[in-house]
Amino acid sequence: MGEIMENLMEKLQTDFFKGVLAQSGSSIPGVPIILGYSIWAYSHHTGKTAANIMNSGIEHAKAQLYVANKYNLPFVVTFTDLNIIGEAFGAKLTYLPDVIPVHESPAISQIEDIDNLELLDPFIDGRMPKIIQTAKYFNKNFKKKEHVLMAGCEGPITAAGSIWGMENLMRNMINNPDLVHKILDVSSKTIINFLNAQLEQGTEFVTLADPSASCTCISPEFFKKFAYRYYRKIVKKVNSPIFMIHICGEVLNILDQLIRVPKLMIVSVDDVNMERAKEIIGKKFIILMGNVSTSIIRYGTPLQVEEEVKRVITEAGKGGKLLLSSACDLSPGTPPENIWAMLEATKKYGTFPLNI
Repeated sequence: MGEIMENLMEKLQTDFFKGVLAQSGSSIPGVPIILGYSIWAYSHHTGKTAANIMNSGIEHAKAQLYVANKYNLPFVVTFTDLNIIGEAFGAKLTYLPDVIPVHESPAISQIEDIDNLELLDPFIDGRMPKIIQTAKYFNKNFKKKEHVLMAGCEGPITAAGSIWGMENLMRNMINNPDLVHKILDVSSKTIINFLNAQLEQGTEFVTLADPSASCTCISPEFFKKFAYRYYRKIVKKVNSPIFMIHICGEVLNILDQLIRVPKLMIVSVDDVNMERAKEIIGKKFIILMGNVSTSIIRYGTPLQVEEEVKRVITEAGKGGKLLLSSACDLSPGTPPENIWAMLEATKKYGTFPLNI
């Protein structure tokens, strides 16, 4: 932990964090989310299938490094899809030629199967060992003062939905909450061990992607009962000084709960009003990340992307504490000129003191 804290203090002196802190002459960091997008881009660059890339820790790392180096991005994250935990428990995925796999069926189909779920070993089960290898490769080939190496995986609600099926999970939040807690408990313990194994390879911080925890899927009441509770458990047991949580969909009604998660430093949001989100965060030192429309980046013109970047900075750039990013993972086929437009517009409108 001491080495990790030392790395964190070094990061605070980089241009990246100077932009977060709104220092004069610095710029808001632009960090498009390149998880599944990196698989598509690297597949088309090399001719390798997505299955071959994702089942090799080194190729998986190279995919994200290919995109990060192409666009001079400071961020890399160890995972690229949200079924790593679920697949390790036995969920069936369909691997497509050039994109991340699709969840086909959950790991369990009978209620009785829940009692047979056992804590998994991140060095043995599923693709977890491949992700650990990815973390090790990042540490060897991308670790610099100005870079951020993130460990991560899907969050507990998304993992539990992959294990039992999201419809079953949501229905039983009402009908059989104790069964839901059983799945969340074993999946969260697996997540904890998995994240710590990644940190041991030299990654520095942790991100959880938990889209199924949004108010698009579950109520604020259920978020508090089933998601927030396990976030706290994970944060307590994982040896990371800071956490980032990404939740797609509607989060404004749970943001006041989310920002109370200990050690949370970055909240990545999708389809929300950024100005209102910034107001809810208030004076807490929590960085808001988002939310340039992935649809505009994928199908719009560079000028439209520029206008969308300007919107986000106008809503949330004042005072810093903003990472300007795509609202979610870039879509396969996103034109390179639109990614460059996003990054260039971030500097154009996001250099302090802001002039918009």
